Amino acid sequence: METRIAKTISIVFSPLIIPTLGVLILFNVNTFIAQTIPLQAKTFIILIIFINTAIVPLLAVLLMKRFGLIYDLLLYKRSERLLPMIAAVFLYFFTYYILRQANVPSLLHFYFLGATFLVIISLFITLKWKISLHMASMGGLTGLLLSTAFLLRIDINFLIISTIIVSGLVGSSRLKLNSHTVSQVFAGYILGVLLMLILYFIFRGVS
Repeated sequence: METRIAKTISIVFSPLIIPTLGVLILFNVNTFIAQTIPLQAKTFIILIIFINTAIVPLLAVLLMKRFGLIYDLLLYKRSERLLPMIAAVFLYFFTYYILRQANVPSLLHFYFLGATFLVIISLFITLKWKISLHMASMGGLTGLLLSTAFLLRIDINFLIISTIIVSGLVGSSRLKLNSHTVSQVFAGYILGVLLMLILYFIFRGVS
């Protein structure tokens, strides 16, 4: 039963879902971002993000499995994560580029620039060590919410605390499934949070 719950949590909060979830949150908090972007534009942005960061990466993994480039769809082995992560780097940067060219608030560019750097750094770490990508993405989401609170000076403590609690559940599920060690879980989360906060200070300085 516990293993089934852990698998469900890992699927629901997969790294494929978190980028879309982050933007959905931004579109539903009471800020100028939610108020100034028309509903049709929001729908289009969400669709582009979901396709580029969830659908296409999933299809890429399925094709890699079909052609024998990887052998496990869950990418349990560290070596099998490299090709999907390289594909993710290009897809995340492409998403950042689209958002950069579109007339959308710069906080959205910031999020996907951070996500692109997070995948790149995680890729280099994965060459030698199996860092938790689930926790890196949850850390990135936590860092996004902290950065949003700082930049826009809004009270979203409930969302931040909720995300930290969910991150704990995700980390526990990865440990329960023996997918990662404690150090790999914590390293992923800390990397995601710190990277987004570092970019926040840079972003604040140039915005």
